[in-house]
Amino acid sequence: MLRVLCEQARSDNPGLRLNAMWALKHLVDGADNDLKKQALEELESGCLVRLICDDIEDEALHTRVQLEQDNRDIDNDEDMDGMAFEDFSNSAMYPCGQAGPKPASLRLQRAERKISMLREAELNLTRKARNDDLAIQEQGLNFIRNLICLPSPPGEMVDYIFNEIGQDRLFEILSSKLRVKVLHPFGRKYATAPDSRVLYPQAKVIEAVVYVLVNIAASVPRHRQLVMAQTELLKLLGGHINSRDTEVRRALCHLLSNLGEREEDMSGGEQRAMELKKLGFLAKLEELQEKDSDLDVRETAKTAVWRIKAPAV
Repeated sequence: MLRVLCEQARSDNPGLRLNAMWALKHLVDGADNDLKKQALEELESGCLVRLICDDIEDEALHTRVQLEQDNRDIDNDEDMDGMAFEDFSNSAMYPCGQAGPKPASLRLQRAERKISMLREAELNLTRKARNDDLAIQEQGLNFIRNLICLPSPPGEMVDYIFNEIGQDRLFEILSSKLRVKVLHPFGRKYATAPDSRVLYPQAKVIEAVVYVLVNIAASVPRHRQLVMAQTELLKLLGGHINSRDTEVRRALCHLLSNLGEREEDMSGGEQRAMELKKLGFLAKLEELQEKDSDLDVRETAKTAVWRIKAPAV
């Protein structure tokens, strides 16, 4: 079964890829480390990275649209040549001041309607491709989240993921999911919709990114220190702490609570608390614990505030 699921995760069909990653995510949830490692080895770390990073469906759609647009350009050039000839013939038949049927105008109207319909169809296909990519990326991130989820020997699976994907590479992937992304622009015919190709970070993907970090920060002190060392990543996360999505706010409170945890010998904990204060997280957490509309967010923020403000011993 594991091999079949991994083969489907590499399918050209986005539905198969999505369902396979959804199943693999649940398969490794709570599994022993041997099965988790076997799952990643069978899937291959390179394939997992592509599923999370690449807009596969958008790339495929872009290539197809470009080919179709090139073909339409050729057809339209031929139509324009024909219309120019018909228009000339029409003006010769009707003396100045007499109205003819103007077939060229009618053909232009039909062409404009056709282009409008094609544009709407392509916009719909673009939205579908984008949604397919985002759903697959979310499940890929959740697969990593479950791979490194406790209980397991503290830090073992986090180190395993770092070795398989690369520590810096993993943090860069997580950061990339939090940035605004500009996808392929439409061709010149679609210059009226330039904003349609800007992709803002989506709540479900942000949540998945944060929970990967939650599990890294929940393992051992050196992993908490590694997360704290990702200054750009933390600043990107700070921009989402007041997200309209409750799950994103809740996830960030869990992360900050884990980062604020103090070790028995206090090594690193006090320094992390100072850094979190400098980055403005304490003030934002205090606001959440007082004003957030969700009770769970308020309670989790309260725990995070307590940990960050805990006096040094």
